[in-house]
Amino acid sequence: MFPPPSIRQALLIGASSDSHDELMLIWHTGAMMQKKVAQSTFTQTLAWTGTGALALALLTGCSVAEPDNSDDTATTATSGAAAETSEATGDSTDGASGDQSASASASATDASTSTSAETTAAVAGDDPVFAAIDAFLAEHDDALIVEIDLDDNDTRYDIEAVVGDQILDFDVTLDGEVREDTDDDDDDDQDDIRRAQEADITAEEAARAALDGRDGSTIDSLSLDDDDNALHWEVELDNAQGGDDDLHVDAMTGAVTTDN
Repeated sequence: MFPPPSIRQALLIGASSDSHDELMLIWHTGAMMQKKVAQSTFTQTLAWTGTGALALALLTGCSVAEPDNSDDTATTATSGAAAETSEATGDSTDGASGDQSASASASATDASTSTSAETTAAVAGDDPVFAAIDAFLAEHDDALIVEIDLDDNDTRYDIEAVVGDQILDFDVTLDGEVREDTDDDDDDDQDDIRRAQEADITAEEAARAALDGRDGSTIDSLSLDDDDNALHWEVELDNAQGGDDDLHVDAMTGAVTTDN
């Protein structure tokens, strides 16, 4: 490696010297100076380079944006919304299912109750005597029936009732036509009025009590009486076998006994 120009110049200056040692000293001195200059330059370069790098790092650190958590936030929000939607859907489905089941059960119960009531009414209402009673009371709602008798032709009912302060007789056809019978006269009016006022069981209730458990039977007649000092309804049934059944229905309790 040849000395740089500055060193070569020093060598030329010292070429006139006779001493070889002096020449070598000059050469070494120049080399050492060149080396120091190089080291100083390198050190300064490193210093500037380090400082710049540190500043750049600081600037870079300051300019770096905070981590973008928008995706995570969106994911969390989406997951939360999905969970809430799922929970709401589950609750809604369960509530709807529970409500539908409760509604179906209530409807079935109501239908069963209605069917049972209609069946009972149909069985009890098969006897035309109830239609005759309803038709009569529709025109005389305050009347107290004391006697009902199906005529021999089975086309109408003879009804005797307390209307106001008197006993009146009526004919009620099977199709519900009501007509007062002014030709019939009863000498026992005051006793009939008294019995009607004392009785707790009406003619309709006595008829239903007498027919209870006697399928196929119909009312032929019933009348309010007080034989043996016991107020009762005397009821005659036409049974399913074509015979007659005579019953007593207590006018106070509705208890049914057989008339022997």
